[in-house]
Amino acid sequence: MSGAGNRLIAPMLATPGPPPEDTEHRWAAEMKYDGCRILASIGGHDRPVLWTRNLNTVTSSYPEVTDALTSVFGGRGRIVLDGEVVALSSGGRPSFARLQKRMNTLRPTTALRRQVPVTFLPFDVLRLDGEDLMGAPYLDRRAALTDLGHQLQGAGLPIRIPPHWEGIQGAVMLEAVRGSGMEGAVFKRVSSLYLPGQRTRAWRKVLIRTRVSCVVLGWIPAGGMQRNVVGALVLGAYDDQGALRYVGHVGTGFTQAGRRQLGEQLAALERPTIPIVAESAAAEQHGVVRWVHPIVVVDIDIREYGPGGLRHPSYKGQRPDLDPEGVFVPESSKTPSAEEEE
Repeated sequence: MSGAGNRLIAPMLATPGPPPEDTEHRWAAEMKYDGCRILASIGGHDRPVLWTRNLNTVTSSYPEVTDALTSVFGGRGRIVLDGEVVALSSGGRPSFARLQKRMNTLRPTTALRRQVPVTFLPFDVLRLDGEDLMGAPYLDRRAALTDLGHQLQGAGLPIRIPPHWEGIQGAVMLEAVRGSGMEGAVFKRVSSLYLPGQRTRAWRKVLIRTRVSCVVLGWIPAGGMQRNVVGALVLGAYDDQGALRYVGHVGTGFTQAGRRQLGEQLAALERPTIPIVAESAAAEQHGVVRWVHPIVVVDIDIREYGPGGLRHPSYKGQRPDLDPEGVFVPESSKTPSAEEEE
């Protein structure tokens, strides 16, 4: 959804796959940060608003971002930015696990804000002083974003304009991603316009590791005295016909506290029957499953997805910013080796 005034704009999405050919001449590259996609509107006659990729308003979850944007740009016409909110680890790298504490909190306390500070990394500008820039080429929007970044220098605010690289070879960019410990890279055609809500091959997403989102269908208790603690999650996703399908299960990657918290959360969502029809036998083969209403979305790291489902899955965290009905069965894929990528 997009439009004039203060209506929310759905973000443009990248297509996963290998780096495009001829990256040196027609493409720019950006790091892909391990955070939560956030769009921000400030200035004009409306109050500041932050929202997620599925148009959920999360302004109150990140007050330090809103305050910082308002302090710098609040006196201007409306500005809309697209970017990522990240929580940095002690080593300075984005940590999705740390960000979980903020993503699941509607109004963070002062103590939580100090414990898990966040940083907003805008990588695109969609409106500037009320003017629509979505019809401008990527490089023009990037130039406008760089100009905005000059106002942030030395301010000590939790906003940073991330770099982009023009004319860089795909293999060189991916090697830089590996060396920095980032999630991946996004290659953007320098002439590309911003197409709200569309997934386009003008933006190419290349992940060093594969991460997929899944809907929780049920959970398997850890057993023994831990019958209210999650031992594993049974996972699903929607196919192109709109049917919820079984895609696998995950039993690793949890902290002990996370297992207990999930058990308490999912116990309140229980239902007597399995929420899918297809692959019900496969979903039930893991033992005693406590089925739940399919409304909780989680992120899973995998080596690949194929006919056998998720391979070597590891739980990464919940995704309250995603709509369960927008979580689709992953395409069959394999994380490419260094030789395949180069």
